[in-house]
Amino acid sequence: MNSLGIDADALLRDLETLAQFGTGERGVTRIAYSPIDLQARDWVDAQLRGLGCEVRRDSVGNTIATSPPTPLLRGEGSRRAITIGSHTDTVPNGGRFDGALGVLAAIACLRTLQTSQLKLKHPLEIINFMAEEATMSGGTTGSQIMAGLFNPQQFEQKAWDGRLVREHFAGARLEIRDWRLAIRRPDELAAYMELHIEQGDALIRADKQIGVVEGIVGIRRYRAVFEGYANHAGTTPMDSRDDALVQAAPFVQVVRDVAVAHNVIGTVGKLDVMPGAPNVIPGRVEMIVELRALHTQALDEIGGELIARAIKMGGALERVVDKPPTHSDAGLLTCIEASCDALGLTHQRMPSGAFHDAASLAAICPTAMIFVPSVGGVSHSPDEFTHDEDCVNGANVLLNALLRVDEVMDY
Repeated sequence: MNSLGIDADALLRDLETLAQFGTGERGVTRIAYSPIDLQARDWVDAQLRGLGCEVRRDSVGNTIATSPPTPLLRGEGSRRAITIGSHTDTVPNGGRFDGALGVLAAIACLRTLQTSQLKLKHPLEIINFMAEEATMSGGTTGSQIMAGLFNPQQFEQKAWDGRLVREHFAGARLEIRDWRLAIRRPDELAAYMELHIEQGDALIRADKQIGVVEGIVGIRRYRAVFEGYANHAGTTPMDSRDDALVQAAPFVQVVRDVAVAHNVIGTVGKLDVMPGAPNVIPGRVEMIVELRALHTQALDEIGGELIARAIKMGGALERVVDKPPTHSDAGLLTCIEASCDALGLTHQRMPSGAFHDAASLAAICPTAMIFVPSVGGVSHSPDEFTHDEDCVNGANVLLNALLRVDEVMDY
C-alpha cells in the first residue's frame, strides 16, 4: 500500500485558528459547555460541513460528522463506521494541543481523502467529544455517555467552579432528561482510533517519534486511615503521644517504594490531618492512595500488598475507586505499526497513564491510540508544546492506519 500524506500547512493553520478560541494571558481555557467552548465547536463543525460531512450534535453535545462510504455493490451489506477524533475542551489555563490535535488531524485525514479522490469502504465518522476533561466532576463525560457507562448521579455533583454539572448542561441549552439518547449500540462502530499528545516524556527519553498505545491504565484509589488520639500539643510529653500523623507519614514512602518496585504509578495526592490545628496532636489522618497500571493482576497484587502494610503500621486501607484497564485492539495496533514503518517513523508500544475517550469507546468497539511527543512531558499547562513535525507525523500515521483498517475490516 502506498503511503499518503496530509496537508501539513492546513493542519498547522487549523491548530493556530482553534487555539484562538479561549487563548488568554495564561494558556487556553475552553471549559466544556462554556460559551467559548461552544463557539470553538461551531467553528469545527463548519470545517466539517465544508468538507461535505453530515454534521449533528447528539443530546449531550458530542459532534458526530459522517462522510459516506463508496456506494456498495448490489448484495453487499452495510458496513459499520470507522471513527476517529478526540475533544476540543480544555482544563483551565491549559495547552493548545491536548485533544485539539486529534480532532484537527481527523479533519486533515478527511481533507486528504477528498483531494486524493479516495473513497473508503466504510462510513467515516469524526467525533469531537464533549467534556473529556475532568472539569465536570469526572472526565470523559461525552464518551462515557455514548458508550453507556455514565452514572447520572454525576449531574448532581459539583463541577470545577462549584456549580452543579446539570447547571452547565442547562447553560448549553441541553436537556438532562435526554442524555440516554446519546448512547450508541455496539453494532454501529467498526473501530475508533485517536491521535493525542503523549502528555509525558517517555517518547522523548526513548528518542521515538510515535507511541503505539497498547492500552490505557486502570486506576485504583484507596482511602487510608490512621487513628491516634488528639490531645494538647503543649502539655503532652513526646513519649506519651499517640500521633496519627507519625503513624501515617511513613506510609506515604511505602506507597512510593512499592510502586517503584512493581514499575507502576503510585501517588498520595490528598492528605487530611484532623483536627488540623497547630496546637493539637493529630488524632486521625486520612489519605487517598492512587495506583495506575495496565494490568489488573498488577493492581490486585499491589493493592493487596499495601493493605497488608497499612494494617501492620496500625492503619486500614479501603478501595474507593476502581476503573479497570482497557487494552487496544491487536488488529488496530498492527495497522498503526505498519503505517509507521511505511512512513519511516520510529515507534514503540507504550501504555497511556492518562484517561482518554478511547477508554470509554472500548466498551462498544475496538480502539487504539497514537501518541506524539510532548516537549518536557508537560501538559494541562500553558507550557504544553508539540513540534509541528510531530503533529504532522501523527496525523500521517492516523491517515495511513485509517486506510489499512478500512481495507482489512469486513464489517
